[in-house]
Amino acid sequence: MVGTGFRIGRVLGIPIHLHASWFLLFALITFSWVSYFTSEHPQWVSSQHWAAGILSSLLFFGSVLFHELGHSVVALRYKIPVVSITLFVFGGLARIGREARTAKQEFNIAVAGPLASYALAGGFYLVASASPGGGMVEAVASWLALINFALATFNLIPGFPLDGGRILRAIVWQLTGNYTRATKMASVGGQLIAYLMIVAGI
Repeated sequence: MVGTGFRIGRVLGIPIHLHASWFLLFALITFSWVSYFTSEHPQWVSSQHWAAGILSSLLFFGSVLFHELGHSVVALRYKIPVVSITLFVFGGLARIGREARTAKQEFNIAVAGPLASYALAGGFYLVASASPGGGMVEAVASWLALINFALATFNLIPGFPLDGGRILRAIVWQLTGNYTRATKMASVGGQLIAYLMIVAGI
């Protein structure tokens, strides 16, 4: 279980926390971005490399937060309390106060996160397309479009604890009317995917 970490504010009334591990990941990602931009854009000055690296990291975690807010907004529409959202080394976690009461609620809450990420991917793509080639805005927006697309697509893999696992559970729940059976099927899907990733060396 991820601890709550440091509270940095509220969005839509939901407390937002940063886990201690987030700071390490933020530093690692920032240095990676700076190294990448230095290599790919040698014509930039050093301050531009650092600005692009820091901006990319902030927008990346902002994208993760937006993904979790997608889940949270739909949960709140169904009167399901959202305790908090925590950003940590493996991404983000929205703490939902209780489980969905129907398969439809489960499906809509689960699919909202990937849809939010796809929307961000489209938005960043439009920004990149409208920006001068070789500039900092175009470079950062292009990567954020790709990252958000990848984040949404990866999360649609049909196995727990990914959003795709919850979507699978909702579909099986709707078809069978059996929540327990649906949960077991999604859990097995998650285990199979984990084994396949291990075999593939991912």
